[in-house]
Amino acid sequence: MPRRLLVGHDGSPASTEALRHAGRLACTWHGRITVVLALPHVPFGAVLAPVSVPALEEEARLAAERELCSGVTELAPNVSVTTIVTCAGLRPALVRAWRCGEHDAVVLAAGGPFSAVRGAARALRRLGLEPIIVGGPPRRRPALSLRRRARAARRARPA
Repeated sequence: MPRRLLVGHDGSPASTEALRHAGRLACTWHGRITVVLALPHVPFGAVLAPVSVPALEEEARLAAERELCSGVTELAPNVSVTTIVTCAGLRPALVRAWRCGEHDAVVLAAGGPFSAVRGAARALRRLGLEPIIVGGPPRRRPALSLRRRARAARRARPA
């Protein structure tokens, strides 16, 4: 039973749901939580848009911090929460925090195919750790391709 949970947060409501789940686990197991907040970056193409990039980055940072604060305030009062705010990406920040050796499990939100959360989960799996993924459908085995299905059908037929 993991008692020292590491939570990856990217400022999204799905990450806040993962934080709530980690809070329930920590409350049940009398554990503590470390939250890594990776501040969002403005895409490179935003430089070409008619907006102020520093103002946009500041607004995104404030929104991410507000989302994290709302999630932390909803946790039980007896859960210890430590927050690490970083400008680095979520993947390197989580890997760095995991390698410190102070955590038993990692809790992440289910992300889309190109989200930072998915890349972080992949990097943690390369380290031999299966993160607790919250909020997504269960992982399925990919379907067989048509060629592999035909090959399997030929093998199944008696000669």
